[in-house]
Amino acid sequence: MTLRGTADETQLATLTRILDEYCEQAGIEGSHPAREHLARRLIVLFGGGIDSPDDIRMALDTIAADWKPSQTHP
Repeated sequence: MTLRGTADETQLATLTRILDEYCEQAGIEGSHPAREHLARRLIVLFGGGIDSPDDIRMALDTIAADWKPSQTHP
């Protein structure tokens, strides 16, 4: 899967699946600010040409480790 430019329907479904699986494994619920942060970063990764799901997951690991919420989530 080549991830450059605008996502087509298949690429978007793949990115969504990667985010869903990543957040589930990390225990991040759907409305948690960390999920939104990771989703935004995932789009940046996509735009930067990250071209494999494994590379995306590794990059998300780094992003998640460095992410500090600006406010607590109930």
